[in-house]
Amino acid sequence: MSARRVFAIFRRQYYGAIHSPPMLFDLLLWPLLDLMIWGLLTLFIEKQQASLPLPVGFLLGGVLLWDILFRANLGISIAFLSDASWSRNMINLLVSPLRPVEYLSGAFLFTVFKLVVGWGVMILGARVLFSFNVFDIGLALPSLLLIVMVFGVALSMVVLGMVLRFGDGADILAWGLAGLLSPLAAVYFPLSVLPAWLRPIALGMPPAHVFEAMRAVLAGRAPPWGSILTAVALDVVYLAAAFGFVQAMFRAYRRRGFVTRHM
Repeated sequence: MSARRVFAIFRRQYYGAIHSPPMLFDLLLWPLLDLMIWGLLTLFIEKQQASLPLPVGFLLGGVLLWDILFRANLGISIAFLSDASWSRNMINLLVSPLRPVEYLSGAFLFTVFKLVVGWGVMILGARVLFSFNVFDIGLALPSLLLIVMVFGVALSMVVLGMVLRFGDGADILAWGLAGLLSPLAAVYFPLSVLPAWLRPIALGMPPAHVFEAMRAVLAGRAPPWGSILTAVALDVVYLAAAFGFVQAMFRAYRRRGFVTRHM
């Protein structure tokens, strides 16, 4: 793998973003808008004197962690769609010396950059506007962030595989796949709220363990390290399966001539 080609993909995405007002809106203002919506909702709940445990912390913590997952998925997916699908540039990528793993690594590097900037805005907004400090989660926070980010990357690979297999009609999955899974992730409510038959399915995905752990810590309990380790193990399984899936779809893409969809 060439570090030079990986960094070239990062630079291509970076220059495209800083010269695009819509991209800057997505990078800087959209995270703050999302935070404002949920933050104001939690303040309204508090003013109604609803007996909810730490509603601001639970909901804002959920917003902040979910943003990491959603943007990790969206960052790599949108990079691929803009470079290959929407611009009809796939043939140029295929005939270049760029390897798929190098492209994914460069897109991931830019996604991490976007996460740092966007999450910095959200952390500052949560602190200034709603007096919520995400670092109150403590030592468990780095583990929770890594778990949701890796799961978001796994989702992005599934999206890439679906686009390679089914063409432009699968583009909507870049936004929709994570949204479809959000109820099972128990982002804004305890896992116990789900119907009994859905809980085993939810526990089979890493995000449910992450958000349950977050609520446990914010409620003053010790971090459930056993559940966190389970989420790490599930992450490894999902990432390996997603990588295998996108590789299989890429081989089929070349073998069956699906490249003509992007000409």
